[in-house]
Amino acid sequence: MVSVTATHSSAKWREQYGNSPPAIQAWYRAQKNEKGELCCDHSDGHPYFGNYRLTEDGGVELQLEGGPYKIPPYMVLLGPNPTGHAVWWYIENEWGHMDICFAAGALN
Repeated sequence: MVSVTATHSSAKWREQYGNSPPAIQAWYRAQKNEKGELCCDHSDGHPYFGNYRLTEDGGVELQLEGGPYKIPPYMVLLGPNPTGHAVWWYIENEWGHMDICFAAGALN
């Protein structure tokens, strides 16, 4: 007999964010994608320092080891990002990779 249990993933506040100023902590907690999904409801924001570009349709294309990886426009946050770097909210589990949000940092 095999039993499968589904669990809801929730954010685990990373220690590094606890050391951030209150305004930065509030920014992380308040972010939503265009569908109204809270970014931190499902995953932590991961600092992203890799190469990426904003696409013509408003999405983001990341350069990962396997080649280009696209994040759809509705997941890309449009407001200011006070962290000084890009932030990528995603979940990785035994079923794969699920994107939630992406906030661009300063593009050079």
